[in-house]
Amino acid sequence: MLNDILVFISDSVWGLPTVALIVGVGGFYTLKLRAPQFRLKRIFTSWRDDSRRGKNTASPFQALSTALAATVGTGSVTGVATALTLGGPGAIFWLWVSAFFGMATSYAEGYLSIKYRRVLPDGSRKGGIWYALKDGLGARRTAAAYALFCVLASFGMGSMAQTNSAAEALFGEFSLPKPICGIAAAALIACCMFGSDGFACRLCERTVPLLAGLYVAGAAAVIAANYTALPSVLGEIFRGAFGIRQAAGGITGFAAAVSVGFRRGVFSNEAGLGTTAPVHASSSVNDPERQGMMNMLEIIIDTFVICTLTALAILCSGAYSGGSDGAELVAESAKMVFGEFSGKLVAVATAGFAIATSVGWSQIGLAAADFLLPKGKTPYKAAFILSAFLGTVFGMKAVWLLSDVFNGLMVIPCMCALILLQRQIRFTSDRLSRSRECRARSREALEPRTPREKSPAE
Repeated sequence: MLNDILVFISDSVWGLPTVALIVGVGGFYTLKLRAPQFRLKRIFTSWRDDSRRGKNTASPFQALSTALAATVGTGSVTGVATALTLGGPGAIFWLWVSAFFGMATSYAEGYLSIKYRRVLPDGSRKGGIWYALKDGLGARRTAAAYALFCVLASFGMGSMAQTNSAAEALFGEFSLPKPICGIAAAALIACCMFGSDGFACRLCERTVPLLAGLYVAGAAAVIAANYTALPSVLGEIFRGAFGIRQAAGGITGFAAAVSVGFRRGVFSNEAGLGTTAPVHASSSVNDPERQGMMNMLEIIIDTFVICTLTALAILCSGAYSGGSDGAELVAESAKMVFGEFSGKLVAVATAGFAIATSVGWSQIGLAAADFLLPKGKTPYKAAFILSAFLGTVFGMKAVWLLSDVFNGLMVIPCMCALILLQRQIRFTSDRLSRSRECRARSREALEPRTPREKSPAE
């Protein structure tokens, strides 16, 4: 009964209006900012650490790695497999569309995270969409509600759901007892939360690129082993996106592909939720435009690289027609290259991404808790660590549904900030900046120079 109620609430919160709002705001910023998604050179160089930073600030690459840890989770692996099961291959096309417009939305979130952040006396920096709501709009209650939803989501989607996925994967392949997994996960998260300042960022800096690189290499190997099927798979994605597939059932198949693709896209990269803003606010970056570019790079890595390779590996290998779902579907696709050992590889990848997501979310939730109650950091840390352990021993369906609801409730306050503060968000293209500089120099050359007054000595 409870699960049925939660399913109804979750479907209501994540209905067509919510998805349309996120995509609409992304489309608005795409037009307003003159399609910053195509400024690839500035996007791929935005993470360079070319600024002086203090002792208590994170480097741009550390901030990017921590944000990726929070977003590149099980949703990028098992979530894509579920999207294929529910929406067919066409859902992948709409996941790309969602990510394209989400890049513009994420740029705006990154811009606000720098513009409204605060620099503390010790040099550390804190920020988030809640500061944009409070300082930019004067909406204290809305900012507090948004931070509260973020804290609640961190216990569910950021902690319990992730450690549960890790424990299930390791128990299924290695028969590792779930309580042991819970203790190990809780201990690692405790080290990150109670360790020295910046420990979580340094850990993510070293582990997330390695995890992502190994996973990308494995998925690319599966695709390479089945490269002859790639043209037909791409055709199936585009045909299924518009309901042309015979099995799609016309409008019904089209609607399912659109709905599932957009929803999974938002869950994967979290564009429109503003959850990674406090992580990016802690970096040494001072230019809001550059931070917006880093946010877009995050979506490229998460959705256009990892999610896309997962989908293509499943479709090219033929595992999609086997009737499996979730991590099992990913493991079936890997068998083409790695044989029966593939299940263990997928289990390790799933557990690694899940724990990384918990570490990233621990920093997001901690920032939200600090905004709500500056003296409540220690209770929040203890509660987050406990939830990480409990996630490995309890059933998770209700937790996932509650997390979906809290994630959806974060959309409205975040969209309010992006819409009402749109005049504060700018993007100066390279060509436009050069033309403005040339015009300024021309005006300076044409302006008459006033003769300098001679001093009495002269």
